[in-house]
Amino acid sequence: MVSISLGLKICDRHKALQEAHRVLKAKGRLVILEASNIFVNWIHKLYLGYMSVVMPFIGWLATGGDSSAYQYLLKWVKGFPSAENLAQEITDIGFSDVGFERLSLGIVAIHSAHKP
Repeated sequence: MVSISLGLKICDRHKALQEAHRVLKAKGRLVILEASNIFVNWIHKLYLGYMSVVMPFIGWLATGGDSSAYQYLLKWVKGFPSAENLAQEITDIGFSDVGFERLSLGIVAIHSAHKP
């Protein structure tokens, strides 16, 4: 089994998925927890607004004036593929039985797959 939690945003996603496929034995399982898109568009826009304004402010307060980590988080959330697109990337690598479950309205999703 290979599991990845909030790590695909900080690496070459394609290479990481290829490596997971390479090291797994046949019928091995891949499980990934990553950010995703909220599937209700207006809620997703509201969430991005919250992440743009409120989270950096909270980060600024919590760190005594440094909100850079929270600004990075927003950039990551905006640039990461949707749950459907990540599932397609996993399929394209060669995994089978690819599926996902959204949590918290889709802020994150758990993807799972098997190596044939």
